[in-house]
Amino acid sequence: MQRAQLAIVRAVEEMRLGDRRRPARGLLVLDEPTPFLPKRDVEELFALVRGIVQEGASVMFVSHDVDEVLAITDRATVLRDGVVAGTLTTRESTRQDFVEMIVGRRVETVPARPQDFGREEADAAIEGLSGGTLKDLSIDLHRGEVVGLTGLIGSGFDEVPYLVFGSRSAEAGCLKLGAALYDLADWDPSRAMAANVVLIPGDRQNAGAVASLTVADNITVPVLSTEYSPWMLNRRDMLRRAGRLARQFDVTPGDPSLPFDTLSGGNQQKVLLAKWLQMRPNLILLDEPTQGVDVGARQKVFAAIKEAAGAGAAIVCASSDYEQLATICDRVLIFGRGRVVSELIGGAISKESIAEYCYLGLVRPERGLEATEAD
Repeated sequence: MQRAQLAIVRAVEEMRLGDRRRPARGLLVLDEPTPFLPKRDVEELFALVRGIVQEGASVMFVSHDVDEVLAITDRATVLRDGVVAGTLTTRESTRQDFVEMIVGRRVETVPARPQDFGREEADAAIEGLSGGTLKDLSIDLHRGEVVGLTGLIGSGFDEVPYLVFGSRSAEAGCLKLGAALYDLADWDPSRAMAANVVLIPGDRQNAGAVASLTVADNITVPVLSTEYSPWMLNRRDMLRRAGRLARQFDVTPGDPSLPFDTLSGGNQQKVLLAKWLQMRPNLILLDEPTQGVDVGARQKVFAAIKEAAGAGAAIVCASSDYEQLATICDRVLIFGRGRVVSELIGGAISKESIAEYCYLGLVRPERGLEATEAD
């Protein structure tokens, strides 16, 4: 995040030839500058962009985020499958206009799917989790439930998936799955996978896959020890299996022999979903599942999450994308200073309400958190 900010400031200074009193001149190219920036910094970046444009500079803004394109650009050219699909004048276009041009057809949004799990006995639970910013966190989880975690930067919500999966060390805590109880202070990813817990991390290239290997290699990694001989890999069967899963998750191109890093961000994410959901996990941990993903692939990701929940998985999704959480979650927990400070349930979940509670950080004294449910 700080590297991105520094690179942008340095580029603007170079456009002013090192003299802040000079007007900016030339062309500034911003390639996906916002995914790792908090909302306040995005607003400051947009103010900077508007300022240098008024001084006479030009800006090329490359982004998957339609709302940001609408907010900052004068006109936008849409690329689909490597070909120009068209150009829109921003002030004369709607979000739906952009979405339809990006996808090539009308997209029906996935409706919110809130269910009331409050009266049911929990099928799984995170108990007393401490580590990093988190302090004594406990969350009940139900089969088929999607629980969203969010908050401001530094609140700790994004640490939960990694501590529960064991890719970061927890100081204390337990994970309950059915009748089994696991010590998270003595936990690692191999034990998590053996317990049928999977993690789809936010950093696809570095943490979610081996970018230089093929789609088939990445998809079959979790099942190598159970489906294939340790002495000889059946490459033909691996390609066949990966091809079937690629078609199931609508990966484009559908050739499993292609290197993972040649795919777009959305198709890389679909490969990771195929890789882990083939295991039919009991608990799915997600971190920013649609970060850097276009609107068409975003709907596919939502549908895959909904299908996994329908098959009985408990799902925990950490995200700073409030619209995404409002779309897929049955319950949203708001974090502040390493603790859950608010809870939104069912029909009370909306993009606006999540944002409000993130910034207010309300606490109800008698329960330790603010629980809000639709009337």
